[in-house]
Amino acid sequence: MRLNELTPFGVKVKQRLLEERMTQAEFCEQHKIPTNRFSEILYGIRPGVKYREMIADILNIDEAA
Repeated sequence: MRLNELTPFGVKVKQRLLEERMTQAEFCEQHKIPTNRFSEILYGIRPGVKYREMIADILNIDEAA
């Protein structure tokens, strides 16, 4: 995987946020998720198990993606 490439999970999250007409910043603020951690999860820099599960549950997407 190249640097700055979204993971499959990251792509699903971004798509879902677009459907909800919500920015990453709005989502993070609303759900008390640090924005840097959110980005690290989407790009696969850190696994972020705690937040990844929360993001998947809130957005109703498959966490295994």
